[in-house]
Amino acid sequence: MRKNSLIGSLLIFLAACSASDLYKKVRIEIPAFSPFRLDQFQELAITTFLSTPETTGLDLNKELADYFAPEFKKRFHGKVFIRPASFDNEETFQTPEFWKSLDPQSEARLYLTGKAAFSRETRKAVMSRPGDPRQDELAPQRSIAERTVFHLDLAVYLIKAADGEILFTKTFKETRAYTNPRQKSDFAFYDLVQRVRKKLFRPWFGEESLQERYLLTR
Repeated sequence: MRKNSLIGSLLIFLAACSASDLYKKVRIEIPAFSPFRLDQFQELAITTFLSTPETTGLDLNKELADYFAPEFKKRFHGKVFIRPASFDNEETFQTPEFWKSLDPQSEARLYLTGKAAFSRETRKAVMSRPGDPRQDELAPQRSIAERTVFHLDLAVYLIKAADGEILFTKTFKETRAYTNPRQKSDFAFYDLVQRVRKKLFRPWFGEESLQERYLLTR
């Protein structure tokens, strides 16, 4: 039985070696598919986000505008600017008349808006650690580990000024924990909003991503 087992293992190994000669693993950059063409528009206005009351000390609308404006200017071929608006509920996103009335003469414009919430919490957990060998092994050492957790919930809408049509909408829920109990909110916000940018910009601008593929060699 043992001899047969060794022979079987050898055959599997040889088959794997020969199979690996049939292909080669390569890394290639693959562009994302864009659901629309941004080059058809001449302006992109970053307008107000409907936000919940702040608990982190940040002006969330200002932070979003200050982050997205320069990021879009790097990639969008047209004019990018901030255009505040006033609305009280999410129904406005579904109201074409509102967006058409903001600037009636700007048909080749897109509005970037949505709903945002940014919060923090402190989590504690009891952690076990190796005890002192000079002490009783049955009495393991324990400590309290504390984490500061930040949450960014963001619903993004891209709306055409010409007819108020929603061109794109997507919801993001990003979370990150820090071991520093005094982690600053503005740094945490930057970390989280970068994740959103990557997920948005890749399809919007057809950005490439590095992926692994197998190339047949025979």
